[in-house]
Amino acid sequence: MPNTALSMRLLTYASTLALTIGMLTPAKALDATDRYMAGDFHNHTTCTDGTVSVSTLITKSINTFGLEWMAQAGHGGTGTRDCRFDDPEGDSSKTGSGKLWEQTIGAAALKGDVVTSTSFSPDGLPHRAMWRWQMLQEFVYPEVASLVKQLQNPMLYVGLETNVPGHEHTSTTVLGAQRPWNYLRGDIGNNDALAQFEFRFDRSDTDTSGSGGTPGVANSGIWKGKVANATGPGLGLANHQNKAVPSVAWMQANYPLQSYYVPAHVERAGVFDPNANRGFNVEHFRDFNNAGPTVAVGFETMPGHQASNNRGEYRKDFGGPGIDSVGVTTYGGTGIYGAKIGGVWDALLGEGRNWFFFASSDWHNRGAFSPYVRESTQDFYPGEYQKLYILRPTNGLFRPQVIVNAVRSGNSFSVSGDLITGDLGFTAAIEGQTAQVRMGETLVVPRGKSVRITLTVTTPSKPNNSPYAFNNPSLLQLGIQQPLNKPVLDHVDFIRGNITGVISPNNANYTNGTNPSALIYATFNAAKWTVSGNKRTMSFVIPNIQGNQYIRARGTNLPVATPNETDALGNPLSDPATSVILCTDPACPAHMQTTGGGAKLSSFDVAAWADLWFYTNPIFIRVSDQPKLLVETNKDLANQLATK
Repeated sequence: MPNTALSMRLLTYASTLALTIGMLTPAKALDATDRYMAGDFHNHTTCTDGTVSVSTLITKSINTFGLEWMAQAGHGGTGTRDCRFDDPEGDSSKTGSGKLWEQTIGAAALKGDVVTSTSFSPDGLPHRAMWRWQMLQEFVYPEVASLVKQLQNPMLYVGLETNVPGHEHTSTTVLGAQRPWNYLRGDIGNNDALAQFEFRFDRSDTDTSGSGGTPGVANSGIWKGKVANATGPGLGLANHQNKAVPSVAWMQANYPLQSYYVPAHVERAGVFDPNANRGFNVEHFRDFNNAGPTVAVGFETMPGHQASNNRGEYRKDFGGPGIDSVGVTTYGGTGIYGAKIGGVWDALLGEGRNWFFFASSDWHNRGAFSPYVRESTQDFYPGEYQKLYILRPTNGLFRPQVIVNAVRSGNSFSVSGDLITGDLGFTAAIEGQTAQVRMGETLVVPRGKSVRITLTVTTPSKPNNSPYAFNNPSLLQLGIQQPLNKPVLDHVDFIRGNITGVISPNNANYTNGTNPSALIYATFNAAKWTVSGNKRTMSFVIPNIQGNQYIRARGTNLPVATPNETDALGNPLSDPATSVILCTDPACPAHMQTTGGGAKLSSFDVAAWADLWFYTNPIFIRVSDQPKLLVETNKDLANQLATK
């Protein structure tokens, strides 16, 4: 366990900062729009299975694609490559100066148990690998700190995509003593807390010695009591119960205001298998949120890998024959847990849980292309296609703690293809009153009163990052001519659902991932919203509030009933691996799929740029004579922790 005195000092620091930036204070009246900052917290470098260095990844994401904050993450376990160097995969045209740890620091400098790997081996032979905990402490964190200085961006920090015992992957961080903004002062802190989390709980980290230990001698390092992975029949369930849930509880006990735990691409590996390390079901999200009420606060159901032919890498037989991704595909680039109205996300919101929606790039590579060009058959850089927007501080205090607070607060939204910008206002108020709440917050309403919902979004004034200026093939099916790099918001849906209370683990409905009350409550388009410059404002009243409920919004560039894209209600349809939408423009690139007759099909990156969405997080509404919702009590807990 961490040093108690040190943990308390870090907690006090984080708590004071959290209060200073106002993320835990009650809601107040807002302007029409707030300013949000675009970022990304899930991506990869050559330290794990990416193609570019830490420096290339962060510099390009910020300088080229305009991100304002960023975590450099990557898998736990081991890696053979030094991520201070680019090392593009594939043919020799993808030039890089890749280096192995053996070459740059020497095998004698590698700590922990001795391990070798042939992954990314230039000669096909095994090479000494470094444990991820050492990378996080000694190489990734100093690289990020130096980039804070170089880019003058104090909103950079280090995260981790942990390999979850019993499941697939989760985006995490533990800030601990990360202070990269102090680079110029000579006190950049350290990344020990996240390194310890990785060592203790990552399924792929089987090192037994750890920091300060003797290689091959179990429990000889400073981090003792590591739980081994379960094996044999029932290993998935055992790993969930004995290692995954305890990992969240460890965060909650030691760094409750400095960490987050956000399961990633949650549908991709299929439904949970009690005999394997694969998949997430709704009950696991409930378990995580119960164990870490201020830590496990949502999921990445808008995954990266958006330029892949299997969008998001979701596909049939993902985990082997007969083991399909949940929903098989994404739906408008979002997994079925988040895309299906009345599905898993709505089930969790229907309990009043603080469970929020997040997007990420999951950058690894460009597929068939070099990472230095703009075409892609696999991934987009952070900020190039998907952005996660968090509220911008108004007091000028920019630190990674702002990001962790924002993730916890639920005051965030996710956008693909720059369909809308970071100027957004989403509020709820009792009709006739001025006090408002925003995303992630709860409006307390006297029974029988009406509530006004207002959403203002801002559409971009310049082209997005698409390298393609020809007309959107999906919209051409309807006779609409709209360049791929200049998308136009077509309509916005507001989804409302009832909140019926938290389901206990011993309740038969604990494994039920549906909320039948969730429905489209209102839809706005150009005929209904109010226009002021680039702003689109939508406002309506929910009358006579008699029960607890929530409201969330989504929007798209695709009209209702766009063939092969949306249904008659405007819901996104499946993103199949084999497109049926023709790409007929002479500028349609050569790497597209083709029909049997050789005609090009909208696919890979073109298909992604054609099909854009944004999702807000919800606003909760509680009748004043009802007990507090879980989202409220968990925020109360954060406030209590912040004042200790």
